Amino acid sequence: MIISHTRRSESSALLTAIESENAAIFAYGVVAAFSNPARVNEVATHTAAHRARRDALVALSTDAGETPPTAAAAYEIPFPVTDAVTAAQLAAQIESDTAVIYRAFVEQVDTDQLRTFGIDGLTDAAIRGAGWRSALGTAPATSAFPGDPTS
Repeated sequence: MIISHTRRSESSALLTAIESENAAIFAYGVVAAFSNPARVNEVATHTAAHRARRDALVALSTDAGETPPTAAAAYEIPFPVTDAVTAAQLAAQIESDTAVIYRAFVEQVDTDQLRTFGIDGLTDAAIRGAGWRSALGTAPATSAFPGDPTS
């Protein structure tokens, strides 16, 4: 019974992470539409990073015998994005939300390969988020515990 529970938890973590990456990719499209033109390469790089991580998750999920979720046509944006500042705020929120998902992912998976994948995802999101918060002048730009939903 413990093995069955572990398998479900790991599968759920994979599927949740895929959904999170799909939402991040969508939201970065909104960021791109309103972002400062000087940040076009940064936005493209971050979008590509989320897309690559999503594709890797899809492969892991498929290899585990799961059917990965497809991206929704649209995702809810947590606040109106109307200019470069709100676009940067959305990018910081994307990375914060993604870090929360990867922190939970690390807690739910049972293999070294998946834990490493989750830690890398958490680290990448924390670094990208710190960059956006720094650009916004948010202090502190970093969190002592990235991915902690209470911080």
